[in-house]
Amino acid sequence: MKHLVSFKNIQKTYDGLRPVVKDLNLDIDEGEFVTLLGPSGSGKTTSLMMLAGFETPTQGEIFLNDKPLHNLPPHKRNIGMVFQNYALFPHMTIEQNLAFPLAVRKINSVDKKQKVSRALDMVKLTDFAKRYPAQLSGGQQQRVALARALVFEPKLVLMDEPLGALDKQLREHMQLEIKHLHQQLGLTVVYVTHDQSEALTMSDRVAVFNDGVIQQIDTPTAIYEAPNKSFVAQFIGENNTLLGTFVYRDEQYAVARLADGSLIRAVPVAHSQPGDQVALCIRPERVLVGNAGSTVITARIQEYIYLGDHVRMITEIAGQPNFMVKLPISHMNHSWTVGSSISLSWSPEHIRALDAAPY
Repeated sequence: MKHLVSFKNIQKTYDGLRPVVKDLNLDIDEGEFVTLLGPSGSGKTTSLMMLAGFETPTQGEIFLNDKPLHNLPPHKRNIGMVFQNYALFPHMTIEQNLAFPLAVRKINSVDKKQKVSRALDMVKLTDFAKRYPAQLSGGQQQRVALARALVFEPKLVLMDEPLGALDKQLREHMQLEIKHLHQQLGLTVVYVTHDQSEALTMSDRVAVFNDGVIQQIDTPTAIYEAPNKSFVAQFIGENNTLLGTFVYRDEQYAVARLADGSLIRAVPVAHSQPGDQVALCIRPERVLVGNAGSTVITARIQEYIYLGDHVRMITEIAGQPNFMVKLPISHMNHSWTVGSSISLSWSPEHIRALDAAPY
């Protein structure tokens, strides 16, 4: 498959000293939905803005369809953009807002009318064509912004936190709308967010950024189930970390010792030597109460958090607090109380021995 976008050895610094983006190499294929995910200041938005043409790389080159972009201004890159603040023209009606990018590209009036009509229909706003942005809800304005980015039929659409201003229910609805449009139109989408669930829901691949570097890029399933660094495990979803000391590696698993002497087998990811500290990471939903898993350990209950359909039970293991277990309400045992000791268990393939570097 042909790469539509390629970042090659990209560096970006604003002060000549501290790089905001460090040695970025990333290929994006035609038709892919790739999300750049990370905390504030991690370099994800700067990377998107360099692709859009609003920022210039300090070093390296960005290619679109195998052509370098460094001499091409933003309006000539033929890229659709959707921002969090909508950026609609308040003095124009909705159909005039959609017609604007077509007028800039000197599309004739007949084609312009057809394209605007098709874009309005695509986002289900045909009845709102004569209204002004101030007469629409936030969700409707975001649909207009989306339609405006798509009306000139770009091959590539960039989205920077486009759903950040919407409430939870509307945001989840718009996530599916954008994903369906991506599939129907065969778009290539590069999407920036700090919302992990948004990234997991919508993407073909997720690039997790931290400190200007992609820590891991993979499918949502692999990012969640098989993080390769402690930062990724902690940043994506909920995660438990037990700090231990690497002892040895058998044919399949790494073996680490906790402070109380318990030996834990885990999938080896970090390149550890005996005596190194490792972070043993496991998702709360992979932890079982009782002895059903092959690794069994004693825990002390610290707290219950009731969340309607499930309970989060916070426990302490080997002197380490805040080890979380997710339990369906039907699995609760009302004889358990704060301070009680219980057995927890899991399968070793669900716990990963990662680097113990600070994050």
